[in-house]
Amino acid sequence: MRVLAIDYGMSRTGIAVSDPTGLIASPYRVIPSRNYEKLLLGVGEVLAEVKPDRVILGYPGRTDGAKSEMCERVERFRDEIVQRFGVTPQLLDEKYTTVIASRMLHDGGTRTKEQRKTIDAAAAAVLLQGYLDSLR
Repeated sequence: MRVLAIDYGMSRTGIAVSDPTGLIASPYRVIPSRNYEKLLLGVGEVLAEVKPDRVILGYPGRTDGAKSEMCERVERFRDEIVQRFGVTPQLLDEKYTTVIASRMLHDGGTRTKEQRKTIDAAAAAVLLQGYLDSLR
């Protein structure tokens, strides 16, 4: 089972994919998000390339349980994916995925400045790996 994870952000959107067995998550791509239409085109390209069995989308829940403006943006983004591509991403709590990814990259020797290029895809991989682990 191939699973695709999307970590939507205002500047960049990270994409991660699982291996065909659905056991291991890997960063796949970062798509610039400032141009919303280009972002959607990029997501469509990834969906066509990967042909996932399931798609998950990071949902930025707050620690106090309240719904933020970013939650509403993610919901609109999900609705747009459903409408354009006929795929319904499952929303998953993404709290702390970027922090965890940053620490992992740092521990691997990637300096903070260099992390900008990959942090979003790494955060999507953290989200995806947590999801894959929960299935076992």
